[in-house]
Amino acid sequence: MVNRWNDPADEANPHRSEERQRVRDELETRLARGGVALTGSESDEQIVALADALEAFEHARARRGGDSMVNTPESSRPDDQRLVVPARRDDESVDQYIGRLREAARRLSHAF
Repeated sequence: MVNRWNDPADEANPHRSEERQRVRDELETRLARGGVALTGSESDEQIVALADALEAFEHARARRGGDSMVNTPESSRPDDQRLVVPARRDDESVDQYIGRLREAARRLSHAF
């Protein structure tokens, strides 16, 4: 499959560039609401991968009956710490965090 997210041929099309920015903005907002910290240096591909990893975690949490409103990083009383999106460490690269988030989703799918 060809990755068309950042196709250089699209750079001449201002509508494509605006659409890509709109999608990125939506994904960044969704990630922030989901408890994923961003530094602003993430590439478009990393933003998409982070959104996919967060979605996998949220699906695994939902399958376990975890409440997305109670089990947040800001919550002082989550149902179970395993149901909270892991926080990104200050020294953690995007790819490392994506891997850790996917692993948390995998463990959650097989836990309990």
